[in-house]
Amino acid sequence: MIILKDIYNKYISNEKLKHIVKFGFVGGLNTTIDFGIFSVLNSIFGVNYIISQVLSYLGGTLNSYFLNKFWTFNNTKVSKKTTKEIVQFAVVNTASLGVSLIGMTILLSNNAMNPLIAKIISMVLAQVVNFLGYRFWVFGTIVKASSGTKEIA
Repeated sequence: MIILKDIYNKYISNEKLKHIVKFGFVGGLNTTIDFGIFSVLNSIFGVNYIISQVLSYLGGTLNSYFLNKFWTFNNTKVSKKTTKEIVQFAVVNTASLGVSLIGMTILLSNNAMNPLIAKIISMVLAQVVNFLGYRFWVFGTIVKASSGTKEIA
């Protein structure tokens, strides 16, 4: 029984792990939306990969904002801070979109790679930017730890 309690305390009730798992789930859903829109626009309608990427990324980003704000990081406060938060969210996602576009451009520069594979690779890089930006700038807050020191929540 002690082993189960230790597992629960270390992994299941671990807030940092919960953030990562929730972020991963939301990211998977965002990826499905993003990849779906990109595939339809680029593969079916023949829209240029840059335009397809921007539009598909926007679809995933809208989903990401609401699910990460209200579920992953449990930030349900609506205040004057919301405008600042939306601007920060847009900045992080613009940086992430830039990373994905640069990655795709490099990977597709000699036409040796399928655009869908290039998109998958660039999405992985962009998600690192997203998580760090959301966690420590957009939705992160400073809380007092029990020892009286401050830590990032």
